[in-house]
Amino acid sequence: MILTSQYPYSLDETLYSGQAFRWTPVLNGEVHEGILDGVRVRLTQKEDGIHCSLGSRNLVDEGFIRKYLRIEDDLPRIYSQLSSDTYFTQAKNRYEGLHILRQDPWECLITFICSANNNIPRIKSLVKGISESSGERIKDQFGHFYSFPGPVSISEFGELGLREIGLGFRAKYVAKVADIVGRNEIDLKSFRGLEYEEALIELLKFPGVGDKIANCVLLFSMDKLQAFPVDIWIKRVLRENYLNDIDEAIADTKLRDWAQDYFGEFAGYANQYLFHKRRLT
Repeated sequence: MILTSQYPYSLDETLYSGQAFRWTPVLNGEVHEGILDGVRVRLTQKEDGIHCSLGSRNLVDEGFIRKYLRIEDDLPRIYSQLSSDTYFTQAKNRYEGLHILRQDPWECLITFICSANNNIPRIKSLVKGISESSGERIKDQFGHFYSFPGPVSISEFGELGLREIGLGFRAKYVAKVADIVGRNEIDLKSFRGLEYEEALIELLKFPGVGDKIANCVLLFSMDKLQAFPVDIWIKRVLRENYLNDIDEAIADTKLRDWAQDYFGEFAGYANQYLFHKRRLT
């Protein structure tokens, strides 16, 4: 299938901008391979659109992949609503076509708990380890792969098992969250129907989830485009380019409040462009 859009789309910038951690370049880097909803997906960007092939047919459809990639996000309108300050404009011009992804909330929550005090290659390694140790081994036309495990599987694998594959202090949080979600049959997808503040409050109830992780989950899986995660890179951007005289001790939540007010309803899009530019330069 070929996915087309009237709006700019950069597959490279989108898939490797620190939002998701199971995408890998294959076939000499010309194809991007990921696992979505237990199905291996291969994407290639060409002049006529994004070419998509599935390891197993009839398990996910074009609509599912389009929603995941957020192909219909009107980037020109989003850009027009954001500040035209120098730093954001540079980021927008350099990475035009970068979209926010719409991931599975459960996988997004666990992977961002793994992101605490970590870098992207290490996060990818941990997510791979979780999948291979607790996920289902599946065979498709391209070979074998592992699905991302559900809460019950991770809970059964336990904190000790998670520590053995390298999660360190994050293991107790991942194990506890898996136990809570599995035991109480919490449907994280239902959080998409909540207002931003309501969903934020619910996410902050989980062990190991602070304001930054919660905002990542809200932005990358729950359709809350006003969410604004504040990590070390964003703090550097804000202090270097927007709030030069700000007190170093100011709380991250205050920085988030300021940025959401400054950038508005699409603050999350601004966040991703600022993060991507600062991290790479």
